Amino acid sequence: MLFLAALALGAFEGVYGRVRYSGDAINYLNIVRAIHAGEWKLAFNSYWGLGYPLLLSIVTPLFPSSPAGEWIAVHVLNLAIFAATFVAFYWLALTIARVLFHGEVIADAGSERLTLVGVFCILLSIELTMDNVSRVGPDMLVSCLVFAVGALLIRLKDAPSYGATVALGALLGIGYVVKAIFLPLTLVVACVALLVLWNKRPRFRYLALVLASAAVFAIPYIAALSWAAGHKTYGDAGPLNYAWNVNKLEPGGLWQGQPPGYGTPVHPAKLVLISPHIYIFDGPFPVTFGPFFNPPYYYEGYRHFFNLKAQVHELGGNIFRLIKFLALQFIIYALALCWFLRRPKASSGLKAAALLWPLLLVSAAGTAMYLLVYVEARYIASFLAMILLIPLFISVSQRAAAEPKPSFLGTSTVLCCLLLVACGGTLIAWQKDSDRDVLGHGLHDQLFYNDDQWKAGIYLRQTGLHPGDEVAIVANLVSATRSTWAYMDDLQIVGILGGSLLETQTTDFDIFWHSSPEVQRQLLETFHSTGARAVLAMSKPADAQAEGWEPVPGTGYWVYRFSRPTVHTEVKFSLH
Repeated sequence: MLFLAALALGAFEGVYGRVRYSGDAINYLNIVRAIHAGEWKLAFNSYWGLGYPLLLSIVTPLFPSSPAGEWIAVHVLNLAIFAATFVAFYWLALTIARVLFHGEVIADAGSERLTLVGVFCILLSIELTMDNVSRVGPDMLVSCLVFAVGALLIRLKDAPSYGATVALGALLGIGYVVKAIFLPLTLVVACVALLVLWNKRPRFRYLALVLASAAVFAIPYIAALSWAAGHKTYGDAGPLNYAWNVNKLEPGGLWQGQPPGYGTPVHPAKLVLISPHIYIFDGPFPVTFGPFFNPPYYYEGYRHFFNLKAQVHELGGNIFRLIKFLALQFIIYALALCWFLRRPKASSGLKAAALLWPLLLVSAAGTAMYLLVYVEARYIASFLAMILLIPLFISVSQRAAAEPKPSFLGTSTVLCCLLLVACGGTLIAWQKDSDRDVLGHGLHDQLFYNDDQWKAGIYLRQTGLHPGDEVAIVANLVSATRSTWAYMDDLQIVGILGGSLLETQTTDFDIFWHSSPEVQRQLLETFHSTGARAVLAMSKPADAQAEGWEPVPGTGYWVYRFSRPTVHTEVKFSLH
């Protein structure tokens, strides 16, 4: 029953959460197209993991080969991953319960009810808010793997076996293919496993099996990444995010070598005009938005360095951001209240804590890795969920230990209601953010196919643009990376007027839109000369002249078309 309720809530969020692709989503989907086309050198990307798009590449052919068919396929897969994550989290909780209660699943009916409801509320509070089904990306899959790793660590602590060690290593290796964070996390789990197995024989053989099983997946993947990149690499996501967030290197792929001392880009995007800023990036990647698809290429030449002051400053900012995430997780307050109402004795609490310390160590280390660089809610969702199992099981173990009967407020029925209310409050508090509005979209029946981006993509395809065509965009950099319209039509954005990461920065747009029609044409000719067939503007001031521009019906977008490219460039590879 709880599983069906979780699936229903996950499906609702998946349908009405995000109604357009994010920048991350578009890059993962471009990898799917590369896989389908057999372009493995494009698919092995040292910034974006291969695991999630590999699953997508298996699922998408089962659905109609259209933008709508692909959208449905992606979200069906996401719902399936959410279901697997639910199962993995319950497996972790069941493993803890069996060890904690000496082979019995739960010692009594009240404790069993509290455990099942508590696990349900923790999972939904975390995985449908800090992460969610409508997000197209690997983070939910990461949570699924982390929960399975946690369950195997508890099993190893209780009854080590060769099968469990091999499975643990394999999950870590697969996790690395999914997301690069699993490479350092593998070292953390290996150290925790060694501590877990310290009094077991043969502990070093078990450890060797964990590392060898992980290496079966990790070594070929490293070799493939290095082959595709043309140099040895374990993945560039970590170093680049450190450069952007700690050292404050200009992010977004349009780096020109500033500030002095940061190095010189080997093949940067071409800055052809400063006022307004116009960039051209007709590079070797036939994808939606090249600079964001392969940042390592555009940042080659960056000088890595460590600055203690910058590190401390970023750590402080990330800790503050983490506190903001936790403040809206009402499930944390409910678990604390459950603990208080149950008033567990120290002995029962220590028993649960003694069993669950491996989960605490892994979660603390994983969270610390992100705190040093940059933390988002989805990055730490799995770690927080595992930590929240500790107060839940301390409360459950107190009742199972045949302590005196609690007061009415401490009964399992009251505590279950408390947890369910806290879970509902958390879901409501997190239902809306800058990228999604679950209740708003649901109330207004806002779906992907009536979003502006979707309408623009359909209109452009119906009015002459074809897969593989090159286009340009007038927008800030964030909006450019989220160009669902360009992805769904398989268009390649080769230039941008604007390029700022700040949505509030309008200087470039003001200069352009308040120029004379002749100056506008001269500026747009920069894109035309690269082979662009059209330019799409994400917005236009009401009082601006727009000679040659046509509105995209039903949206706030405008499009400017060129009759044909002035320079007939070599036909680039099409991913269809």
